[in-house]
Amino acid sequence: MDAKPMDAKTFDVMLNRLGTNFNHWPLADAEQAKKLLVNSAQARRSYEMLLRIEALIDNSRPHFVPAQAQRVVHRTLAEITRRDAMPSLLERFRVLLTAPVPRAAFAMSLTGIGFAIGIAVGNPTAEHPFDGNGSAFTHMSADDVLF
Repeated sequence: MDAKPMDAKTFDVMLNRLGTNFNHWPLADAEQAKKLLVNSAQARRSYEMLLRIEALIDNSRPHFVPAQAQRVVHRTLAEITRRDAMPSLLERFRVLLTAPVPRAAFAMSLTGIGFAIGIAVGNPTAEHPFDGNGSAFTHMSADDVLF
């Protein structure tokens, strides 16, 4: 039992999906496509147009000589080994912490944060007298913040 012959529209769809190499087509479809190419001028035009497009694509790919690629890789590796190693993040942080100015700035910022928290919270053990409106008023000193 013969399968239904391939029409030009089906051929175009298959050609666009699978390309001009009939080895990539299902065997039965490839046989029908070859018969259609013999009998249909429209199918031949579509096939030849796609052949030209595939050739343009193949010719547009960059070409390189493997020996040149090897030279580039070897030069790059040699350049990498010549350069001094970058200090790691931990090493850069250690240098930052051992420098006197950043340590002083760090200590001052922690002190400032401590003062701000102390002023905002107040002395939790102090008694807070209330005025007649129900709001608390406190009498704070530097000793309440520091100790």
